[in-house]
Amino acid sequence: MLMKTIVRIALMLTLWAGVMMCAIAPQSAHAQNTVPSLSVTGIRFGAHEDKTRLVIDLNAPAQYRAFTLQGPDRLVIDLPHFGWSVGAITRPTSAHVTDIRQGPTQPGISRIVIDMNQTVAIRGTMMLPRSGQSGDRLVIDYSPAAKGAAGQNQIFGTLQINDAIAGNNDLQTPVQTVSASAAQTVHAITPTHKPSAPHNQNNAPLPKGERPLIVLDAGHGGNDPGALGPNGLKEKNITLAMARDLKKALEDTGRYRVLMTRDKDVYLRLGQRVQIARHHNADLFISLHADSLDRKHVSGASIYTLSEKASDSESARLAERENQSDLIAGLDLSVEDEEVASILVNLAMRDTMNQSKFFANTIVDVMQNHSLSLLDNPHRYAGFAVLKAPDVPSVLIEAGFMSNNQEANKLNTPAHRARIAAAIVRGIDAYFEQVRRNGGN
Repeated sequence: MLMKTIVRIALMLTLWAGVMMCAIAPQSAHAQNTVPSLSVTGIRFGAHEDKTRLVIDLNAPAQYRAFTLQGPDRLVIDLPHFGWSVGAITRPTSAHVTDIRQGPTQPGISRIVIDMNQTVAIRGTMMLPRSGQSGDRLVIDYSPAAKGAAGQNQIFGTLQINDAIAGNNDLQTPVQTVSASAAQTVHAITPTHKPSAPHNQNNAPLPKGERPLIVLDAGHGGNDPGALGPNGLKEKNITLAMARDLKKALEDTGRYRVLMTRDKDVYLRLGQRVQIARHHNADLFISLHADSLDRKHVSGASIYTLSEKASDSESARLAERENQSDLIAGLDLSVEDEEVASILVNLAMRDTMNQSKFFANTIVDVMQNHSLSLLDNPHRYAGFAVLKAPDVPSVLIEAGFMSNNQEANKLNTPAHRARIAAAIVRGIDAYFEQVRRNGGN
């Protein structure tokens, strides 16, 4: 459609302007940062029953990026260029640490590499602000894991760096060795690998065909179970089952191409889910969830579209909870929100939001006709981060409540999920029929 083309051109111009700014900035930035403003002042390891906690003490909060590498096994942390004033580093045997190295990996970026004696996976990260006697801290939880387990091949944090440079930056002049304990000398880094892309995401865009592409997003996953139901039911498993059922129902029509953001139990950042839809030039994005409330008697489905102002306090709390799922990966949503905020005000984004609202209303009508239980005022609005693709009409469907035992058990049955899938397919049919009538693709 014309508006979709307009927003893509606008985004390309915005990105081009950003690239030009980055091209201009490095010389002056390098001159100003000969003395780094960030300092790493301490590294500590703590043993817990099910994990090891790494705490990196900083003199100020900072963006970061953390990931694991294999062959050999390492935990890698990238930070803005820092000074190093770390003394002796002690760690329990259970930390699996054999060596720690640090040094610059590209202009403006420094790296800490922690060599491990076995494969590990990151379980969660967070940047904690100074409080009382404690300064700013980067906290990383990790534990031993089999190769390919959840928490590997994932990038935690929001620091953007050039992997093409970092992945091949063999340091010719090692930085001065920093003395630690006798068994834990800190060396300069010679980074030779870069993290692989998330294994749920195909790097090559799907070809644009005549059939619309629907991206289905099964909410939560991996070490983020989502809402919990009776008898050990987890939202992440319900949403994955719903996505698989809906994918089959859509493909059986022969009218649609379907892509799932995840087709197994893996963790994805909210931004990654949006990027998958945009990367593959999706025509529609549907995120599937099943909510939880303190009021266990509440049941019924609801459909959400994006709005910076929530339709009600309950929707606002729901969006806040869903957006906080990225705290597992240490994601600072404010970074993405700042980019999106400048897009929300333009005409193209409003067109996308209007299409999303039309689709949501269509789904509501069809679900009512299929005698599916809905909340009062089932089309609701809130600031869900996962709905912020500026050029892809997007909705979030709360299919029911995990906190309602009867509804959670129904969501766990293929028959009930088939009814939901049939209603969504009818809604998608109606939406694209209207798109065709309006002269869209």
